Order: sequence, then C-alpha cells, then structure tokens
Amino acid sequence: MITINLLPKKYVPKKRNLIPHVAIAALAAVLFLWFGSSLATTYATIGKSEQELEQLRKDLAEVEDVVKQVKKLENDKLLISQKEKAVEQIMSGRTVWSHELYVLAGLVPDGIWLEHVGMSSRRRPVTVMVPNTRRGQPPIEKTVIQSFPAIRFTGYALSPRREEGVELVGDFIRSMEEDETFSRRFISPEMLSINRNDYEEQTVMKFVVDCEIAG
Repeated sequence: MITINLLPKKYVPKKRNLIPHVAIAALAAVLFLWFGSSLATTYATIGKSEQELEQLRKDLAEVEDVVKQVKKLENDKLLISQKEKAVEQIMSGRTVWSHELYVLAGLVPDGIWLEHVGMSSRRRPVTVMVPNTRRGQPPIEKTVIQSFPAIRFTGYALSPRREEGVELVGDFIRSMEEDETFSRRFISPEMLSINRNDYEEQTVMKFVVDCEIAG
C-alpha cells in the first residue's frame, strides 16, 4: 500500500536540529560549573582572610600588652634613676649638707618654726635638643617636663593671720636665696602651700617650702 502525503509543503512538519540546544545546554553547564567553582574559591578566600584577620587581632592584642609593659618599665626605670640620683647626691655631699643645714638654722627668722625636713622632687619644663626626624637636618629644640630632686621644709608661722604668715615665710625664702653658702646647694626656694592650722591650742599657719638641689 502506498502512502501519499497530500498536505501542502508548507504544512509538512520540519525536522528539528538538536545541535543548537545541545550546545546551549553544554554552555550552561560549563557556566554553572565555572560559577560554582568561582563561588567556592571566593568563600575559601573569605574564610582564609577571616582567619588571618583573627590572627592579626590576636597579634595586635599581644603587641599592645608588650607596649604597656615597656611603658611601665620605662616609668619604673625613670623613678629608680631619680631616686638613685638623689641618694647619690646625698651620699656624695653629706658633709656639705650637714654644714649647709647648720647654716639653715641661722636663716630661720623669728616667728618661723621648722617641723620637718625631707626629700622631695620638683617638676619643671626644660629645653633639650632632640634629633631631627628629617635626615641630614640639625637637631631641634624641644620643651619637656623633667623631675629634679629637692629638699622640702614643713613648718609653722607663729601667727593666726594668713597675711602675716605669708610675710614671715617670704622672709624665710629671701634669707635662703641671699645666703651664699646655702644657695650654692639649694636653689629656687618656693612656697607650695600655707594654711591655717591649730597646734597645741594655738592658731598658726602651716606652710610647705621646697628648694631644688643644684646639679
């Protein structure tokens, strides 16, 4: 039996070409694999970066602890150095000190009574030369605060009135400044405080004066 297709040619179903579809599917698969691989690589990089960041934070914390310890050691070293300097001055000049403190007894004006003599320190600004951060440039001047050993006097001005007490302490300071023997070792006497105080049922003015020890 012979089969005859009587449909017009334009209605005859065309055979589909699967090659473009296969190519598109293959390209999509390649792109998917590339995207998945790229995404996995990105996540791996992020994870590694987070680990490195965490390690850096730990290292930074350790460095900060070390810096704090170094600063504390530097402060301790400075305090020890100041104390050693003061002790060295006392030990090297103890004979001179005894003579100068003997001289001090004659410098105390009437109306002043010394209660205590002890060691102290005085902080003041000084100008020092520091290296220039610019290579080849000369050193530059810089003002820093330094501590210097001092001797401190605590005593009483035998007056209930502040004005008179201040005047008596001022006389005491002038006598220390003007005495040639005393002022060779102790310089720049200064009144740090003066306050009304009761002593053995009497109202007096308690004062504190210190003198820097000459280097």
